[in-house]
Amino acid sequence: MNAIQYHNVRVFRSEVPPEVHDTRDARRLKEATQQFESILWAQIWKQMKSNARAISGSDRERPWQQMEELAASMATEELTIQGGGAGLWKMLYNEMIVNVAATMKAAGE
Repeated sequence: MNAIQYHNVRVFRSEVPPEVHDTRDARRLKEATQQFESILWAQIWKQMKSNARAISGSDRERPWQQMEELAASMATEELTIQGGGAGLWKMLYNEMIVNVAATMKAAGE
């Protein structure tokens, strides 16, 4: 944590034992956050393309529209899961893994 983060009251950091990251719940959480980021990016790109077509006036019937959307969805999934994505999933994972660790501690695991 750098000096600015140390004095910034909005930054909350909690350490989680390393063994928590190897649990089934942590793996499921990681997968869910990666899928969430993938879906979010796919929706953003889909909306951006739609808006660009509407602005340009070329928003006519396209026979390959479903294939374009499927390709965008597959590309975002590949970028997010295999390429690490933009990091949104990591931020979400780091915020939520604290709850997984607390649940495990309360259950005595």
